[in-house]
Formats: sequence, C-alpha cells, structure tokens
Amino acid sequence: MAQQEIHLELLLSKRVVDANAQLAGRIEEVCAEQQGEETVIQEYLLGPNALGVRLAVWLTGLRLLHWLGVGKSNRGYRVPWDKMDLTDPEQPRLRCAKEELERCEL
Repeated sequence: MAQQEIHLELLLSKRVVDANAQLAGRIEEVCAEQQGEETVIQEYLLGPNALGVRLAVWLTGLRLLHWLGVGKSNRGYRVPWDKMDLTDPEQPRLRCAKEELERCEL
C-alpha cells in the first residue's frame, strides 16, 4: 500500500460515514502514541463526547464536563486506526458499520 501524508488538523470536524453510508459523526480527536522516532495513530474519536475530550484540555477538567452533562450519554465512537479509510481525506469512511465500534464515553 502506498504511503500518503495527511495533515491531521485538516481531518478535524470532517464528517465520517460508515460502511452502510450512515453518518457516524465528525472526527473530533486523534489519539496517537510515540513509538521510537515515529508517532503512530491508535484511534480516532467521533461525535460530541469526543469534542468534550478535546475541550477538556482547555477547561478545568473532566469533572466540570460531567457537571455540565457532557459524557453522561453514549454519543460518539472510538475508531481503531485500521477501521478508518482515509483514501480520500476529504471524505473519511469507516471500513465497518458504526454499530461494530466501541462507544466514546468520558
């Protein structure tokens, strides 16, 4: 498979559809891990709760988010790196149905 360079900041807020062409949410967070000299994507977080995770960095923490009601619902998905198709970064797609994914909770 040919490698492709993608600027992650351009993926944020992109709508993602699943294998059944159903909306799964927007990319709100990308989780990566340093492995030696490389940074390796672990998962993508989709939906409103994922946005809460990103905003928690600027807020006083997750307790405030819970107090505000964010994270009390199961709105969003955790997408392992290998289930995201970024062949066309302008229109990311899941390689599975959204029901197969783990829900994103705070």
